[in-house]
Amino acid sequence: MEKDFSNIIMNSCDGDGSGLFTSISFTRHTFVFTDMSRLLITEHLSRGRIEIYFYDWVDEHGADILKFHSEPHKDDRRYQTSTEPYHIHPPADAKLTNMTRYPNVYHQELPAIMEHIFFSLVAAKKI
Repeated sequence: MEKDFSNIIMNSCDGDGSGLFTSISFTRHTFVFTDMSRLLITEHLSRGRIEIYFYDWVDEHGADILKFHSEPHKDDRRYQTSTEPYHIHPPADAKLTNMTRYPNVYHQELPAIMEHIFFSLVAAKKI
């Protein structure tokens, strides 16, 4: 990942900003990008496979840009999208309610999310 996106990754470290680090059950990692935004990665592992993930893209101050999540919302259909369990949370200041989520058809794996961030930085003329 770092090699493929070396033109936008300034730094990479273990941990997802929660104070916790990678363990046998969780991968926790942070990428710092050239615009000082960060991707906070938390992957819950089961039998060596990603069961649930939280990929939170935040700005240099820690404010949400986009959150790509895969946790299911089985108990409350109001939280579900058409791509359940995959969904995207908008920035907090763009939410109408805490139930605001968008379907996530194409950005369900880390390489696709990294590519989205790359092109977002290109479009914003940040690289």
